[in-house]
This record gives sequence, C-alpha cells and structure tokens, in this order.
Amino acid sequence: MENVLEVKGLRTYFELAEGTVKAVDGIDFQLRKGEVLGIVGESGCGKSVTALSIMRILPKSARICDGQILFRNEGNVLDLVKLDANGEEMRRIRGKDISMIFQEPAACFSPVYTVGEQMIEAIVLHEDVSKQEARKLAVKMLDKVKIPNPESVLDRYSFQLSGGMLQRCMIAMALSLNPKVLIADEPTTALDVTIQAQIIYLVKQLQKEYSSSIIWITHDMGVIAQVSDRVAVMYLGHIVETAKVKDLFEDPKHPYTRALLRSIPRLARRKTKLEAIKGVVPDPYNLPTGCRYHDRCDSFMKGLCDREEPSEVEVGQDHRVKCFLYGGK
Repeated sequence: MENVLEVKGLRTYFELAEGTVKAVDGIDFQLRKGEVLGIVGESGCGKSVTALSIMRILPKSARICDGQILFRNEGNVLDLVKLDANGEEMRRIRGKDISMIFQEPAACFSPVYTVGEQMIEAIVLHEDVSKQEARKLAVKMLDKVKIPNPESVLDRYSFQLSGGMLQRCMIAMALSLNPKVLIADEPTTALDVTIQAQIIYLVKQLQKEYSSSIIWITHDMGVIAQVSDRVAVMYLGHIVETAKVKDLFEDPKHPYTRALLRSIPRLARRKTKLEAIKGVVPDPYNLPTGCRYHDRCDSFMKGLCDREEPSEVEVGQDHRVKCFLYGGK
C-alpha cells in the first residue's frame, strides 16, 4: 500500500535554560493511504511534539535537528523539514492537505471571533470561494458532525459551546478541506465516555467518507483498539514497537507495551488491584543510558540494557520492536 507520509530519523529538541530536552529522538514510521495509525504512550513521551513537527508549528524553543518528513502530494514527494515553516508552500499544505484536531479545542478557537468566522477564514484561505460559499460549506460540515441547528452554532462564540460541541466544530473545520492526512491529538481526552464514543464513531465514519489517512494520538489503549489499523508505541522520544493493532494486543513484544496493556482495567478482575507501571518517567534532562526503559523493566539485563541502546528488530509481518530480548544488537 502506498505511503502518504513517511517519517525518517526525526529528531526534535527543545533548547531550554536548564538544558536540552530530546522530545523526539530518531523515530521512523509510515502512514499508509486510507489507514489509521495510532501513536500511544505515557504523557511526555513525544507524541504531541511529533504531530507539531509534522505540521511545522513548533514553539520557538524547539527545533528539528535531523530527519525527514516525506509527504506524497499529487505524485510529488516533499520533505516538509526542508520547507520554511512560515513560507507560502508550507502554509498551503497546512490546513488543506495536512490538518489537525487539537487536544484542547477551547484553546484553539479564539473567544473574540465566532466559530463561523474562524471556519470561513480557513476555507477562504485555501479555496477560491466567496464568503457566502464558504459559509454554506461550514454549515454542511457542522451538519455532518451531527451538530443541531448548525446555522445558529456558526454565529456563537467558543465560550457559548460545551466541550463536546467545540470538539465537533474542530473536527468539522479540520475536515472541511478534505485533507489527505488528519492528525488527531488526543481528541477525546477532556470528554466524558459517552461523548468519547460518539466522537470516535464520528471520526471513523468521516474517514471512510473522505478516505483520509489518520494519525490518532492517545495514551488510552482502549481507544487505540477501537480506531487503529496499526499502532506505534512511544517511550521517551523513541518508538519501541510497531505492529498491526490485532498483533499488538494478542502478542505484545516490548516490556513497555505489555506493561501498558496490563494497566488497563478489566471487568473480569474487579477484586484485584489495578496494576501500574513501576517507577516514574525519567528526568528528560538526564536520560538513562542504554535502553531508556531499562530502569522500569521487568526483563532488565544488567550490563547490556543499561549500557547499549537496542536497534529495531523485525519479529513478524509488519511487527517491529526495539528490545534485546529479540536480538536488537
């Protein structure tokens, strides 16, 4: 299957007064046409920074130090890293060809403009249409995301809408230009479980309709199981395991992946204590040598895991893992 997006050796570092934070430190993955790739891991592992790197909207303290972000667009392959983040070409791609649903919609919609004004501005910026035509498209998209009375919602401000309604507006705006790649950065985190289920179902239906490729970022393995075709597990800036979603849940290889799955609450084990991943995420200014997970790992091998960094090993069809248990030298 054709790759729409390919990330190779991406390194994104933050240069701060306290030192350098290697938020994304040499990751590789591919997003195929029409698939949903789930990126999962604990908070602080580099998931959102990966998304911001692809969109080229990093804060001033961050920079892409190395790597490629190859985007296939109408037969051409563009390396987004080489484009000026504020240049005309990147601005054409951002929002139209690659769009993003942000984690906090309330922070993304300006409170001084109506939802409609912001949606219409995004459409007019990328399409040769009038404001009246853009408004009709905005109403149509709000209707598609199951918002009642879309005409009236367009004329409301963000503080007049609930979190679930705002998230639907964000999805409508992200999909209004039919992007080839949609990045969903924890779009259900701040919502209750009923609304979460509705949002997941909605995005899956719209993905089928628009044939978009989706990167779904979350820390929730339950959500990953529902939405993803393939999964990339991240830990401290590294991708430690990549597999098809069924293979990952049925036969997880990396000790960190297994620990994430064991920490999921199960109705059948109501009287047992919920298992937590031991230890804490290391200080980002003082990363451990060798495998970054070794100080929390049940399968730690002294003299190896704490000294050398494992390489990626293929352990099955479309299943790769970074661990000395499977070679990795």
